[in-house]
Formats: sequence, C-alpha cells, structure tokens
Amino acid sequence: MDSPILILLAGGKSKRMGSPKGLLDYHGSPWILEQIGRYKHLKKPMIYIGLGYDYKLYLDAIPWFNKALENSYSFDGVEVKVIINHQPQLGPFSTLQTILNIIDTKSTIIVQPIDVPLLNKEDLAILIKEDNIIVIPTCNAKNGHPVKLKPEFWDTLLTKNASNNKSRLDTQIKLCDTSSVSYVKVKDISIYQNINTINKWFNFIENKSIF
Repeated sequence: MDSPILILLAGGKSKRMGSPKGLLDYHGSPWILEQIGRYKHLKKPMIYIGLGYDYKLYLDAIPWFNKALENSYSFDGVEVKVIINHQPQLGPFSTLQTILNIIDTKSTIIVQPIDVPLLNKEDLAILIKEDNIIVIPTCNAKNGHPVKLKPEFWDTLLTKNASNNKSRLDTQIKLCDTSSVSYVKVKDISIYQNINTINKWFNFIENKSIF
C-alpha cells in the first residue's frame, strides 16, 4: 500500500514573519525543502505543495518548482507536485480545496501547515498506522499536526464555501461524529509548534523552546 499523500500548505501571507515561511534559511537551504525531506523515508512518498501569496518568490527561489507545476517532479526520492491557489485571500482552507480538487479521490491524505515542523518518522508511523477516518496527533495534552484524513471525510470539504467562517479544517472536524476521530499520543512536540514570527524561527533553528 502506498503512503498517504502529504499536503503542505504554504499559501499564506506570512505577515507576522515578514517573508515567506517556506523560504526561510534552514541550515543553508529553504525550509520547505527540509519539510519535503522529512517525508522521504516512506514508501512511494508523494507531496502536494499548495502555494498562494508570494508563489512567484517560491518559483524564483526553487527553479524546479516550475517543472512541478505541470508534472510531478522527483526531489530527494519524493514525488512533488506544486499547486497554486489564485485566491489565497480566502485562507488556507481554500488552498487545501484547490489541491483536493485534483488528487485521486481514493487517496488518504496528511495535511501539514508549512509553519509546523513535520514530526519525526517514528511518531509519523504511529499516526499513519492508526485506522480511522480522521487521525490527530496529541502530545502533552495538546492536539496538533499533521492530520490524517480518509477520502470519505475530505471529499465533503469540497462542498464547502471557502468564504464561510465555518470553512476551517478544525471546525469541520469538530462537526464530525466523535467515533470517526482518533487521537494518537506521540512524543514529538513539533506537532503543536506554530513558527509564525522571526523570533520563534530563530529559537527553533537554535533548538530552543518557542513557547
């Protein structure tokens, strides 16, 4: 069985950060490439990257992203497809919808914001192994990302109006029957880190607490 499709949401305005989060320097290379690399150990890994605001900066900084716009591009053992949301002002839910509109309707997905570090491979394996319609990691009594979604749930997201204030992934999950949601305990605190300011970023790359 192939691994779930990882969806990296990188379409935000990064107003508090002051520059695109995915292009921040992570020990000599763009942060978004580090996020991609954290998924390469899986079987037949596939990643869809959702860009929006500042997508041209991403295409300029990482030239092969231009190739990944038309066809999937193999990078470091990972098949990558880049998708542009031309209405990023509607928020990350609209970027997610843009990707969901084109992926295989039978695919299980994992949704990951660019400003949350992808958790370690041991805990990621725990998340993937858990069999339910919606799977959410939890650590220190805090829920986080990535969230695993089966098609019977994520397909319903396509019917939502992205401009509606209830069109948020967390809100839609809360509206589901509790039996369809599993919470799996992990050890990696990355799941609830939200690196959305430059100070948090510098603390993160220096292995300091950002809380």
